[in-house]
Amino acid sequence: MEGYLKKIKSILQVNKYISDFFLRFIDIQNLRKNPEDVVSLKDTFEFNIDLSNYHIASSPYWKQFKNIESDPIFYAEIPDATIVSKGIVVTSKKQVILESTIFQKEYLNELYSNHFVVFNKLLPSRKEHKVLSLQNKLDNNYFHWTMESLFRILVIYENPAFQEYNVLIKDGGSRFMFDSLQFLFQLPKERIITKRLLENIKADKAMVVSFPHIRDERTEMTNTYYPYLIRKFNQLAHKRLQENIKNIKTNMPKNILVSRKNAIERRIVNEDDFLQKLKKFDFNAVYLEELTFVEQVSLFYGAENVIVLHGAGITNIIYGKNPLLIELFPKERKIRDAFYFAQITSALQFKHEVIFYNSYNTEQDVLIDDEMFNKIISKLTD
Repeated sequence: MEGYLKKIKSILQVNKYISDFFLRFIDIQNLRKNPEDVVSLKDTFEFNIDLSNYHIASSPYWKQFKNIESDPIFYAEIPDATIVSKGIVVTSKKQVILESTIFQKEYLNELYSNHFVVFNKLLPSRKEHKVLSLQNKLDNNYFHWTMESLFRILVIYENPAFQEYNVLIKDGGSRFMFDSLQFLFQLPKERIITKRLLENIKADKAMVVSFPHIRDERTEMTNTYYPYLIRKFNQLAHKRLQENIKNIKTNMPKNILVSRKNAIERRIVNEDDFLQKLKKFDFNAVYLEELTFVEQVSLFYGAENVIVLHGAGITNIIYGKNPLLIELFPKERKIRDAFYFAQITSALQFKHEVIFYNSYNTEQDVLIDDEMFNKIISKLTD
């Protein structure tokens, strides 16, 4: 097994070197710098992040972000386009649409597919009519799928131009991709299509919707999302729950400990003992990997108190009504990562308490001792 993994690693490394070499032969079109080539959905605007309900025992750099100017939100329809590798949209003039790869060269290069772009005619392909691709470097991460891929559909799904387009996701992608598109945006199965990695799609038209966040010197290269879209997404989810209330479980626990017992890192070493102590506060452990997408939405919609270690599962807080979130955060982790969920709770004005801990081991697991337990309870009963 070890020899097999080394062989795979070597192949990936060679692929990276080849891809890096062929970057010089690629012509890139940055739609954010060419507004004449796009249809505007929303002009630039100024926004702030209200952290008044957010409490953390430090002063991270992102707390200083004030009066941030957005980029425009837009879409473009690219005729006779080829969709290569993980969603790279290439024009008939062989230009790569940078917005299709999370709008920065860094993410294009991390796809290690520049040679596939240059030699795309050598790859097998199939014909489609109109396609909006959600494939990108981070699409299989639940946080990035929600805040970037789903938000791109959020800004376009009611637009008449979108109605003729199929949505492209990766072949073998996580189940939450299908389920979230169907539940939130009511896309029928036939409008959700997939593509293998080494397969091209020749589209009569490819729609490229801008990623609804910024990441540059204004935000010290930290993903910063637009609060109004977080609120809009939250409202849409609540609307869908109300429309489907007869088919949704309503007996979900109100006070939840999100267990990471089945994860490979950031687990509670003494979780069983911790949960036993929490019983008198009417807490139940939940295992998100055992729930369907809709069950997760329903769970967080009804939740009143949530205790969870830092991880993508916290993204579900975006479906809440007014919960208290207690996030356990390893001191060894980059403080930038705490900003991701702070943006969600701040936009929705949920109370959010961050408790730092010293990791128990290299996997950033935590041992809940009496001192930390009392700190958590004090946040619950504050």
